[in-house]
Amino acid sequence: MKKHKLLLYDQMSRRMRGRLLWLGLTLLVLAVVDLLRPFLGSTFYLLWLVVGLVVLLWLYYGILVRRAGVVVTPSYLLLQGPLRGVKISYGRISAVTSTQMAQHYDFDALKGGERRLVQPFFGTACTFVGLNSWPKTLSQRSLWFPRLLFGVRREGLLLASPNWMQLNRDIEEARRKWHDARQQKGKKDGRSLAAQILDL
Repeated sequence: MKKHKLLLYDQMSRRMRGRLLWLGLTLLVLAVVDLLRPFLGSTFYLLWLVVGLVVLLWLYYGILVRRAGVVVTPSYLLLQGPLRGVKISYGRISAVTSTQMAQHYDFDALKGGERRLVQPFFGTACTFVGLNSWPKTLSQRSLWFPRLLFGVRREGLLLASPNWMQLNRDIEEARRKWHDARQQKGKKDGRSLAAQILDL
């Protein structure tokens, strides 16, 4: 089992972790000062609620988003998001090639937040995993995954990782072994009955 991190999630985590940490510390200082020398009056609890919310967001971006990536297993390809993972059978994969995000999306047409996320790797090579069909679990993919993880010219996954060549090799090797194992199971045992008994 080999895991590859995705640059999209990595950038998302880096950008938000620092901002949330500073915001959380600032709010915490204000909350502690209010405990020592009250100045918020009866609305002090709102500040503590916001501090709690910032802590939860930091846990999401600092821990859950960082664990997102692509896991190459012997039986399937796992697209692991922060909150949900989706298994993709190697039988659904039509091809594994290299591409660039720029070949699928127009940079100027992206939203401001999307542009900031993908700018560091927008023109670099990445992996494209072409699919014959989407798994049912990805029918509502926009609810669980950023749209930039999916190709628009062809159906498939657009995976920008630190080492796209290694990711391509890992997927192709696992896919080949999976197909070989399926073919072996499909073949009938052509040996004589005596030879089969001797192997028992």
